Amino acid sequence: MNSSLENTPIPSFKADCALPLAHGIPLIAVNAMICVFGTLGNVMVCLAVFINPRLRRSSNYLLFSLAIADLIVTLVCEPLLLKIFSKRTFFEDCSTAHLNFPYMILSSISCSASVAHLAAISVDRLIAVCFPLRHKTRMNKCGLTTMLVISWVYSISVTVLTFVLPKSIPRGLLVGILYGLCVLIIVLSYLIILAFVFYQKRKRNKLKGRPSSSEMSSRMEVRITCTLAIVIGVFTVCWVPVIAALFAAVIKFDGPTFMWLFTLAFSNSAMNFWIYTARIPDFRDVYAKIRRKVFWL
Repeated sequence: MNSSLENTPIPSFKADCALPLAHGIPLIAVNAMICVFGTLGNVMVCLAVFINPRLRRSSNYLLFSLAIADLIVTLVCEPLLLKIFSKRTFFEDCSTAHLNFPYMILSSISCSASVAHLAAISVDRLIAVCFPLRHKTRMNKCGLTTMLVISWVYSISVTVLTFVLPKSIPRGLLVGILYGLCVLIIVLSYLIILAFVFYQKRKRNKLKGRPSSSEMSSRMEVRITCTLAIVIGVFTVCWVPVIAALFAAVIKFDGPTFMWLFTLAFSNSAMNFWIYTARIPDFRDVYAKIRRKVFWL
């Protein structure tokens, strides 16, 4: 591994990294479930958006792209991590340099892409709630394409900054600023949405009239926004502990505690499918149709 990676705040899996069976076996079992169920769930999300015309809207195309980012974790990163855990648990073998580098690159791209997509989704929700009648036109013109391109360019750029820039440049600070910009976009978008919804509610209470078509559309978008707020909240709960541990360096990067935190972070890639299933009827309907076709039920 090249010398520019020496100070990168990412687990190095170096010598003396053998995992005790009490941690290694549960870690392997949990990550295997994330790999299998996460891959199936994200493939189902992609299929649902692809085959159902009712789901072909800007917010769902962003969810489709987010599912691709999650598939990088469940389909590629998790098998690499399982191999690393197996070698460390059963053979006390720490010679996994050929696995570490692709694992770290791909996990960085996936995490950065997820953050960028959540910021894009927040902006999409802001437009949908505050300007429901203009939302479709604005997103169909160039808004959706711009968001998708920026999200993936951002994820690659963050990874390049993390792994390629020389040690003399404060890479951690630059990456922190880039992540902070996405967080700021998410927070500001939802604060504006909350303020707008509160204003609309007060306005309706004063007028006590029948809701206009614009207000009805806005209510529907608010429900979708709440669902996506849950997605953002779950992502935050899963990823903040490991990111805090990376930058604070409060625990051993190669230790079992850190491996459990990383497993919690990766588990987020298997959760969005269940959130969509619970909250969005159109997704449930498509999943039921796919299940009937596959299992003849």
